[in-house]
Amino acid sequence: MRVMEQDRRIDRYAVQYKLNEIFDPAAIASMRLLSYSKGEAVCSAGDHLDHLYLLVKGKTKVYTTLPNGKSVLLRFNEPLAVVGDMELMTGNPVQCMVESVGESLFLAISKEALRDTAFQSPRFLSFIIKQLSHKLYTASNASSLNLLYPVENRFASYLVSVTSDDPHSAALKEIKTDKLTEVAEKLGTSYRHLNRVIAQLARSGIVERERGAVYIRDLERLKELASGNLYS
Repeated sequence: MRVMEQDRRIDRYAVQYKLNEIFDPAAIASMRLLSYSKGEAVCSAGDHLDHLYLLVKGKTKVYTTLPNGKSVLLRFNEPLAVVGDMELMTGNPVQCMVESVGESLFLAISKEALRDTAFQSPRFLSFIIKQLSHKLYTASNASSLNLLYPVENRFASYLVSVTSDDPHSAALKEIKTDKLTEVAEKLGTSYRHLNRVIAQLARSGIVERERGAVYIRDLERLKELASGNLYS
């Protein structure tokens, strides 16, 4: 994680996401811009957060680890997602792992900067309620995907969710094969079964596997397989 000191993008993101409708000027002025690299953890289970984090660029994935050591994918987050809202409101430690998919940028604001006015602000509280409601919905949706849908549909949903909307961003249209064991675990299946699914998708021309990576070749057909059920 890098702190982007005195970065003018803070003001630009504040305007872009209309943060003045959520936070008071003093709180916005106290915000810092943080940069996370691909695969870097934003927070881990058990952490005690002293900041609220607003995702303003990039994408993160959220997953939880079960008592048996296996991980379950919950969602992918895009701007303007929040990390630390549940912990802010309850005082509990972090329950899930949040990991940067590519490079991501966050605006961080300390709890102290929020305590003076935010908890008395209907606009801030309404924003937090919407964020928490979205997390409840996506957790329920992920449970349905993991329990009721075949691996083919789950993997399609994963690929669509992780893929960048930027047509020039080829990096997020591929998955390194050494990561497939991790992907299989998060989708609740075996590496062997996922390999069979990838082979089937490759025969259909939807993906291509070569040079140690899986490449998306037909995003629209992947979206059809996902049927609108995304980890987001």
